[in-house]
Amino acid sequence: MKHWQPISSSFFLTGSKNVHAFNNRIHAVSTTQAFPFNTDGFGAGGTNLLIENNHVANGDDCIAIGSGANNVHFRNNYCEGGHGMSVGSLGKDGSVASVQNILFENNVMKNQLYGARFKSWKGGNGLARNLTWRNIVLENVPFPIYLDPPTTGSPNNTHIEGMLFENFSGTQLDTPYVEGSCVTDPCWYAVANTTGKEIVIFDLYPNTTANVVVKNISGVKPVDHAEPAVMCDPTTISNDVGFVCQNGPFVPTAVGYTR
Repeated sequence: MKHWQPISSSFFLTGSKNVHAFNNRIHAVSTTQAFPFNTDGFGAGGTNLLIENNHVANGDDCIAIGSGANNVHFRNNYCEGGHGMSVGSLGKDGSVASVQNILFENNVMKNQLYGARFKSWKGGNGLARNLTWRNIVLENVPFPIYLDPPTTGSPNNTHIEGMLFENFSGTQLDTPYVEGSCVTDPCWYAVANTTGKEIVIFDLYPNTTANVVVKNISGVKPVDHAEPAVMCDPTTISNDVGFVCQNGPFVPTAVGYTR
């Protein structure tokens, strides 16, 4: 199926069961200076969903996993110009979110704002469990791996149990980066105190995360060939995440090289 110049998101799979979405071409690209806001490719909040071999060019999430998602496999897709592969946002208005058994595999992210992203709302509750991004190729992606906490509201009680980022390669685009959805100063996606070379940003709420691991991502390099950096607060996470958890250079640990 070809979905050409939609005015909003393309595929809503919330509440769906046993769906196979394949060989679709989504083209939500502005022909003017106006930015194609809210043009998500796939919204996935169902059970037993296989989304594969799709081509998505848009201005928002290539896929956004919503609450209620269980056993979702997003593989062999090409995404360009949007906001990458996202889980969330979860827990809006204090709701209880449930997401489990999500696999993103063998996907290409070109000129995306994010590669792999998790996002939630403060004041929310619930559990996201068993989430994997594996074999991801990046081209000019400012934020390759980003665990994105909310910045306003009451404390966040959305928990993460088991999250793996494995086998990432390609190029990180230096920030500050001005993307079409940037309509404020600073931009909505700006992260304070970064160097612009971060290939991983873990900005986590304390005592909400267990078993988050990054493996084999040394193939991700800034486009100017500078040394990659990370942003990670060791007081918010207890396990070895696969690199030295610090605001500084990317230094893999033994866990980060384990296959």
